[in-house]
Amino acid sequence: MQFYAKEMMKGDHKSQDAIGRRKFMGEASCAAVAGSAALGSLVNLSLLGKLAAEEAPAGDDYRALVCVFLAGGNDSFNMLVPRGADRYLEYTDVRRNLALPRNALLPFSQTAQGQKELGLHPELRRVRDTYDNGDLAFVANVGTLQQPVTKESYELSPALLPDGLFSHSDQQRQWHTSLPDRSSTSGWLGRLSGLVQDLNGPQNFASAISVSGVNVIQSAAGTLPYVIGPNGSRGLTDWNRANWSHGRQAVTNQLDLEYENLLQKAFIKRKKDAIELNEVFRTALDTASGYDDTVIGGGQLGEQLKMVFQVIKARGELEVRRQTFFVMLGGWDLHSELLDPHEALLNQLDDALGDFNAALKGDGLSDQVTTFTASDFGRSLTSNGQGSDHGWGGHQIVMGGAVNGGRIYGEYPDLYEDNPLDVGRGRLIPTTSVDEYFAEMACWFGVSRQQLPLVLPNLNRFYDLTRPEQPLGFMNLG
Repeated sequence: MQFYAKEMMKGDHKSQDAIGRRKFMGEASCAAVAGSAALGSLVNLSLLGKLAAEEAPAGDDYRALVCVFLAGGNDSFNMLVPRGADRYLEYTDVRRNLALPRNALLPFSQTAQGQKELGLHPELRRVRDTYDNGDLAFVANVGTLQQPVTKESYELSPALLPDGLFSHSDQQRQWHTSLPDRSSTSGWLGRLSGLVQDLNGPQNFASAISVSGVNVIQSAAGTLPYVIGPNGSRGLTDWNRANWSHGRQAVTNQLDLEYENLLQKAFIKRKKDAIELNEVFRTALDTASGYDDTVIGGGQLGEQLKMVFQVIKARGELEVRRQTFFVMLGGWDLHSELLDPHEALLNQLDDALGDFNAALKGDGLSDQVTTFTASDFGRSLTSNGQGSDHGWGGHQIVMGGAVNGGRIYGEYPDLYEDNPLDVGRGRLIPTTSVDEYFAEMACWFGVSRQQLPLVLPNLNRFYDLTRPEQPLGFMNLG
């Protein structure tokens, strides 16, 4: 069976700084200023989760984060493009045969004061409309960083750069873990789930759902994603087939046997858990959804997001108030050809996000679900002939009713070649760290300012926890 159920929370007993039993949730937001960012000598996520649950407001305060991972490295400088005359010329000078026609770019209804005039790839019409309606924002030039970097420090201090920079596997891992200087199997959404686990009911195996296989981003000590497919939890092959009663009875007899060997015992227990959790999951979805004629386009990405939507509708039956989801669309590593394949991928993304947003709005769930993109890295501004190569900083999308949309957050960089952020071939140093990007959403999810370093240990290199302002400001925490 495809699943990874939660195990008992053991906690993380690694020594850190001092901590007291202070008020951890802070009214389930980051709005209150913390006195000290120092954290305790004993980090026990289970204990912190219980404290968070005690402080949480009553009622339907359900919230979900949906990560849409664009595997391979999205060329986001052809997704969000300068439209102002001078900056468009810079763009065409550096992109050359990869540049999009200016008259094809989709304009926004208005440009925030002080921001550059930008437009969208022509396949992103629904994304543009959602942005104009205030439910979608872009975060510009985000990437993995150990600490703030300049071109000089990039050249002189390679030890301060993220491990395996420009490598797919290393950069994907760092987007998943938010730990740029070490290898880890602990993902930031997994650590986030651990902190709020007691907000969910006893069947909290469904607090982290992956519709795209095993991943690191939702994994942590005591937390593993429940892995399903676009058609839900599959269970054991043939288990629910009507004419397989004899086989089902044979397996049941095997499961009822007593075994002496510890490995056999563990295997049998895992198989029993698989059958039980599959039944709980299937029953919850059948009860909540019934006949569901929701259509979410966008090919395989849309199929994954439709299953996310169905699971969200079953939140009451599954007894969850906090959930994270992981979906993925591959194919973005466009070395040999960029323009046509990128257009097709953005069309899928636009259809999937547009229909998913419409489904959430139709069920009154838009304010409770925040969807965000992530990708290995941005890509090189310069062409390698027909495509672009591995880069660093790139732009991301965040969508939902709680998003302060209709604007660009972070700094949209200059795109001329050899500018102060260009470390070669138009690979741009990020001006916003993944830590700041994730912290904004962790705050909305219900993590207090004191808890943020437990989820994002590298955050204090980019954000002062004593500041009253949010890390970036794109989430409405009210």
